[in-house]
Amino acid sequence: MTVYLLHFAQPIGNLANPRGQAQHYIGSTDDLTARLAAHSHGNGAAIMAAVAAQGITWTLTRTWPGGRAEERRLKARHKARTLCPICNNARADLTSI
Repeated sequence: MTVYLLHFAQPIGNLANPRGQAQHYIGSTDDLTARLAAHSHGNGAAIMAAVAAQGITWTLTRTWPGGRAEERRLKARHKARTLCPICNNARADLTSI
């Protein structure tokens, strides 16, 4: 099994409330290629259906070995941004200005 992290090109949710937004999705699968294809069509998770409906693009940013237990552990941290290379590079660029 593989655990994966998707980064959305723009946040989804209540844009007036930073706590009501999401910019990442963490999932797990036995077949990453098939799962990403399903997500690109808005299938597999409610948030991915909403992302597809709004035309928001996303990028696979990281994978880890592991299954549902690892997925739950990572989701429970509520810190996907800290795991995301795109977000971490953006933060590093801002601090160097």
